[in-house]
Amino acid sequence: MTMSIAGVLPTAPQLLCAFQGRRFQDRVLLRSAHALAELHERRAEVRDPMMVSEIDCRRGELVDDINDWVEQELPQHRNGATMHTESLGAVVDRMARSWVEANQVIDHEGASSDNTHKHWYHLAELVDGYTDLVFDVAGGRRRLPEQ
Repeated sequence: MTMSIAGVLPTAPQLLCAFQGRRFQDRVLLRSAHALAELHERRAEVRDPMMVSEIDCRRGELVDDINDWVEQELPQHRNGATMHTESLGAVVDRMARSWVEANQVIDHEGASSDNTHKHWYHLAELVDGYTDLVFDVAGGRRRLPEQ
């Protein structure tokens, strides 16, 4: 599916492409998703606590940027919609971290290791959860928390 599920929100495959650095330039949320993946890659390499803190601060800013964008672009259904437990920015940040970790494990341990399987399975669960969330938000069954 190449078109956004909710008309505004990207699909999970679009997010994964953005994490990888493909096809993200024209969408605000996808640019932020790509930047989050880059920050997670850098965070995994950095040992200086001050640098880690700076990276985490920038990640927080990007999560806030995503949440601000969602608040502006996506109408929230209040009547009867269940509140989701975390913001869309937080969900995208977790997906970016999981994507980076899964790629690092496959690079270091190969495709057949149990650890690789565990990381890619976790990413697949997050992808499914994101897809369900977007469908539920678009259908008015779930709403995202305000910042």
